[in-house]
Amino acid sequence: MKNSWVRTDPPDNVEITFHKSADRDAARYVSATTVREEALEHGRLIGLYWSATGQVQREEVTSSLPRLDSLARPLHIFELEIDGQSLHNRWDWVGASERPGSRPGTVEAVVELRHQVRPISVKVVTRLDGSPVLARWLEITNTGSSPAALSRVSPWSGLLWDSKPTLNPSFRQETRESKFTLGYLRAEEWGEEGNLVWQALPPDHFRIEHTQGKSHGSPYFVLRNEVTGEIAFAALAWPGNWFADFSYRFESCLSFRMGPLGPAPLRVIAPAETVTSPEVHLGLMHGSMDSAVQCWHEHVRASVIPPRPEGKEMYTLAGRVVEHPGDWILREIDIAAEMGLEAYMVDAGWYGEEFSDWWKQRGDWFEGSWLPGGMAGIREHVHSKGMLFGLWMEAEAMSENTRLYREHPDWALTTDDGRRVGELVLNMADPDAAKYVEDSVIRVIRDFKLDFYKLDYNVRIQEGGQTPRDGFFEHESWRHFEALHRIYDRVRREFPRVVLENCASGGGRNDLGMMSRFHYACESDWSVFPFGIRAINTMTLFLPPEALCYYHNHIEHAHQTADLDTHLRVILFATPIFVGFGAQNANRSTTYFATTRKYIEMAKGFCRPIMANRPAVYHHTPDIGVLGPADWCVLEYAARDRTRGYAGVFRLNGEGGPADYVFRPRGLDASRDYDVTLDNNDQTFRAHGRDLINTGLTITLDNALTSELLLFSAAESAV
Repeated sequence: MKNSWVRTDPPDNVEITFHKSADRDAARYVSATTVREEALEHGRLIGLYWSATGQVQREEVTSSLPRLDSLARPLHIFELEIDGQSLHNRWDWVGASERPGSRPGTVEAVVELRHQVRPISVKVVTRLDGSPVLARWLEITNTGSSPAALSRVSPWSGLLWDSKPTLNPSFRQETRESKFTLGYLRAEEWGEEGNLVWQALPPDHFRIEHTQGKSHGSPYFVLRNEVTGEIAFAALAWPGNWFADFSYRFESCLSFRMGPLGPAPLRVIAPAETVTSPEVHLGLMHGSMDSAVQCWHEHVRASVIPPRPEGKEMYTLAGRVVEHPGDWILREIDIAAEMGLEAYMVDAGWYGEEFSDWWKQRGDWFEGSWLPGGMAGIREHVHSKGMLFGLWMEAEAMSENTRLYREHPDWALTTDDGRRVGELVLNMADPDAAKYVEDSVIRVIRDFKLDFYKLDYNVRIQEGGQTPRDGFFEHESWRHFEALHRIYDRVRREFPRVVLENCASGGGRNDLGMMSRFHYACESDWSVFPFGIRAINTMTLFLPPEALCYYHNHIEHAHQTADLDTHLRVILFATPIFVGFGAQNANRSTTYFATTRKYIEMAKGFCRPIMANRPAVYHHTPDIGVLGPADWCVLEYAARDRTRGYAGVFRLNGEGGPADYVFRPRGLDASRDYDVTLDNNDQTFRAHGRDLINTGLTITLDNALTSELLLFSAAESAV
């Protein structure tokens, strides 16, 4: 089928083809080494095959694929239930086309279907960006004259692998629990971000549900095909409750589905209205976990996370909650500037009619009278120190002790029988409440002239609320996130110079849907060693490190859980945010302040040129998660041109664990010499890349919760 438009900014390594396959309408998507082909057969849009090598199957082969019966195997590539009817079948092919992607350098393929029974049409949209990862969503239109109730949706589903042992005669089933292994974030509670666990998939269904209203274990997945060695990365771009199913029922077949979770209907669609499902991102790769991570990062940078404004690519910053009235916050700004930080954030507690605990005034987003010189005075003080100015806001929350609640108690999210849902939060399915949130966000950014903005979300709503609509009680979350995404899409359009931070009690909403509207996100509130570095170690499997921030000193006893150098080295592996430096009257010529300055300068001087320029990330301990037993956490970042890099070797277990770790860098050039610095002893020596890669360096750490920092710089350039 001929393209209907001419690409002006085409991604490399991309091909989209619409054609006939054995008289079936078909679509083929090629992006880098990923090939995916689908066809309409017996009224079902089904998957024909995947390839992780880039090879497109011959026409005579494709015409006989998938060689599986769609009545016996779940081959349909999406699931949708409308008005109580499953719409997995009885579709007609209307047409197919290409269109420019919403992100520069991307392209979107659109297959349009019309249902034969229900008045519903669907556009199956696939975005390609030149990486091996594809993004898929549905645009669902009610073509009838009555409201349609969407009860369930999986934007992408179907067969992922058909891996018969004959594909690898060396595979020994008797030594394996399963042909397929799943890695996912088993975390719903505060502070558990990064708790990666691995599950051998049983010969049945394995289902995951997260039901707290936000997910400290965001919907990211890694699947390993133990027969073929392939790795699949997948993610659901959805911040609320979600499910994921993995089915290994037919000896060699692995199928999947995932989507938003809640009481039906999830969304009532008005006549002539179109709604867009969450996205699913999916890519298959052959090779090591490191190479798969690099491919996934390439996709996330190209298709998800917006680039930071020019001149604000990365910065170090400090921030404090307004804990009491007074000009102490001005002195805190002075200390941050003295320590060499480049930005300051006024955290929670700046708003409301009267000074109180920060969570008691949420919703009244006007500045409090207790701020010295007002917000303008604080901003000017920050700017006078040469720093960027930012502000915290929990835009969706409300508190009882506020003007907002007194005037609009009806805006509170409730169940169908009027009970409050978990904690007090605005019902964004109410257009008036959503407009209040939007107006407040725009006003705060505009009137306070922010350089950067932090969104927080500390409520937990469990099942969520329901709103009466057209004879149904509609689950609130779909409209909530439609409104939330629309607000921050507008923010990015109208304030392109403002940097946006995403936080939700730490990392409670770090899915790709939120990340597509924000420049970086909090990895976790539980920034105590070793949890902080272990969370970063896991989350950088799914998000590139420049898209994560780490709150140093956020927990008051954090300094007690590691030696000073180890405590500070974590800041080198994400954007550091210092939650103060202790007592304001402390002598700032002491070892503590001198060491802190050293690491701030190292973050800005040595590490930033690496981290701000799409670093390659190497996980030497990718499987340790956060809560399980582990001896070491080892993480390496390297420049793309292999001229410099750095690594942290963190010893976790002291009792009975090994004191030596042989570190073999992966981000160096085997043909070059490097100056290597071992930070513990401040020793620098020259070594050949080949020797470092093959033989490695033995790092000895005698005690638990200690570390070594290694810096690598090509000998031709100065450290």
